[in-house]
Parts: sequence; structure tokens; C-alpha cells
Amino acid sequence: MDKSEQERLAALDAMTDWDLGPEPVPPGPSFPVPRGDASAAVDGGALVVLSAAVSEGHRRDVLHSILLAQLVANKKFNRHTEAQNWYRSYGETLERVGWAIKEHEGLAPHKPRKFPYRLGTVILKVLALISDAPSVERVTAALKVLTALPDDDPAAELFEKESHVERAGNFQVVAVDEVDGLVTVRLGRFRFRVEGEVTEIGRLLRSEFHSDTEVFRGSQILHLNDEVYGPLRDGVAAKLGARADALIVPVGGLIR
Repeated sequence: MDKSEQERLAALDAMTDWDLGPEPVPPGPSFPVPRGDASAAVDGGALVVLSAAVSEGHRRDVLHSILLAQLVANKKFNRHTEAQNWYRSYGETLERVGWAIKEHEGLAPHKPRKFPYRLGTVILKVLALISDAPSVERVTAALKVLTALPDDDPAAELFEKESHVERAGNFQVVAVDEVDGLVTVRLGRFRFRVEGEVTEIGRLLRSEFHSDTEVFRGSQILHLNDEVYGPLRDGVAAKLGARADALIVPVGGLIR
């Protein structure tokens, strides 16, 4: 038995033990995967921005595996107060289903040059270090749309619910592209904790952060191994079930 076959069998065995919690009732029809255009979606506590080059099947693979990794980690650790352990579990799940880590920068404190500041500037700074200009432009556009959505928009509500609780948070922003069939994810990872009373958390991307807040940021670049993920695709979708419909919500239409 070669190494790739061992990896597939190990991932299938592990999947049977993954406890994702009860399935929610989907709020509406299944998430539509757009064709031929760049798009963005809130995927649990992540904002995922996909270029037009990402195929329909790979879009679903990305959204499903990122959601799966979050849900597995959520069952093991508190997302907002045990972020270090949470990210370890999150990364292990992605690797098990076929995502190979090509570059990794661990979480490090963000050191702002001036106060107050908003998280959008931190996000773009991190992704600019690992992404090309078109990817950064797409993420910039997606952040702008998500920030401007009304409070009762389903995507805005989901992102607020999953990305932070009270004065602590943990979320991801993901830029996805595909070249010659190879899917690349550029992942910004962020967590924060407000220690004082100056910073007030309302809508996360609209909030101004002051010196009483600790923000940590890190990044990864990952490639999808289709040989590993392919045999798991249907199992991942079945494991997610109705969670995929409830926890993957498009952001303001298409991001062109």
C-alpha cells in the first residue's frame, strides 16, 4: 500500500469519529455555486473569496473542507478562548482531507502604528504578503461589500455570530485561485481579545480597535491534492449535511 492510499484510508477512518454537533435547519435553498465569475461567501467564521478561475467543483470542495475544519475544531476547543489549540485541530483536519501546507506563518501580535484602526487594514496587510494584486483586489472588494451589508443580511448575521463572542474573536479570510487545475488557498488567520473598556465591539469590520485590544495574525498557503480529497468528497458532503446550507452564505452577489 503506497503512502497516498494510506493517507486516504486514514482520513476516511478519522471522518467517522468527527463529531460536528447537531445539524441546523437550513434557512433556505442550498448555497448556489456561481459559474464563471469571482464570488465571495461567509463560510462559518470565514470569509472565502474565489477567483473566476476556480472551477465549480473546486469551489464546493474549498467551501466544504474549510467549513468541516472549523466544525471539527469547534467540537474540541472553544474557538474564541482556546484559539491556539483550535487552530491546531483546524489545520490537522485540512491536512487529513488533502490540503498540503506550502507556507506557514504562526500567529504573531499585530503592532499597529496608530490608533484607532480597523481589522480590514490588518487583513489586507497579511494577505498582501502572500497574494498577488488581483487576489488582494478581490478580497478588498469582498470586505467592502460585507462591511456595508445591513445588520439583518444573512451573510452579515452569520459572520458576526461565528467570528466573535462578546470581546474575543477568531476568524479567517481566504483568497482562492486555480491555475492549470491546481487550487491554491491563501489563508489569513486572525484572533483578538479586548482587555479594557475603550474598544466597543459592534459589527466586527466596522469596529475601531484601540490599545486595549490584542490582535494576533498569521497566514498559510495551501494546495489541494485532488487524489486525496477526491475519494473523500462525497463523505465530506454527507458529514456536513444541512450544515453546509445553513453555514455557507453568499456575500452580496458576485465580486467581479
